[in-house]
Amino acid sequence: MDLLNRISSGSRHSVFLNTDGTVTAFGNNTNGQCEVHDWRNIIGISAANVHVALNTGHTHTIGLKEDGTVIAVGNNQRGQANVTDWYDIRQITTGWSHSLGLRRSGQVVAVGRNTEKQCEVSCWEDIVKVAAGDWHSLGLTNKGTIIGTGNNMKGQIDIREWNDIKDISCGYLHSLGVKIDGTVAATGSNKYQQCEVTEWRNVHSVSAGSYHSVALNKDGTVLAKGSNQFGQCNIENWTNIVEISAGPTYTLGLKEDGTVIGAGSNKYGELNIITPST
Repeated sequence: MDLLNRISSGSRHSVFLNTDGTVTAFGNNTNGQCEVHDWRNIIGISAANVHVALNTGHTHTIGLKEDGTVIAVGNNQRGQANVTDWYDIRQITTGWSHSLGLRRSGQVVAVGRNTEKQCEVSCWEDIVKVAAGDWHSLGLTNKGTIIGTGNNMKGQIDIREWNDIKDISCGYLHSLGVKIDGTVAATGSNKYQQCEVTEWRNVHSVSAGSYHSVALNKDGTVLAKGSNQFGQCNIENWTNIVEISAGPTYTLGLKEDGTVIGAGSNKYGELNIITPST
């Protein structure tokens, strides 16, 4: 697999995957979640991304290695970093206190907090992508349908009627799905209008923050909806973007040239990932 730059927005830290398989992290390091300087041969990253509260800075980071194994650093209070026995993994994602791994077989493994049953994924099959919110998990099947488990207090896993989906993302209490035709489906909390995305068109991928939603269009431009308290939705002038990542109070964009731009809160240095030239 060819290595590409990747970005991931965490609760109070950001992680960047370099093309040489090394990883860089910026921001809050209370639990060592930024201690990734010795990681090598990494092809995927995920920084635990949760809503802002007194205890949510204590998160973790996981990395997918070329050989299909997984490495983790950071908070392990709920066992969310117990991934060393995972194998044959093709994709990873993290919630507040749980981690998901998608095996090449289409099965899913999970560790960490299971109070809301967000880790009850052992029966899932034919999955092509997984997404983790604070307390819920989603799986995209090879038929374009969605499976969900975990907390549903705001209807964030009311996804049974979704179909023809090609991309998914979980926020704090809402979920997003991109359809094959480029439109977007949303469900869950709409307190800040983060689910009012039905007018979006020509969308390639989505990323859900705590209270905002971001879409990457096929032409490299971006859209945002929801809370803009910290300026995290001030991205309407971004161009040539190839990947987006929405954190709780900020947004990152990876450009075609491998540089990173961002908008929103930098309280913990999470935007120090931005390439100076941009």
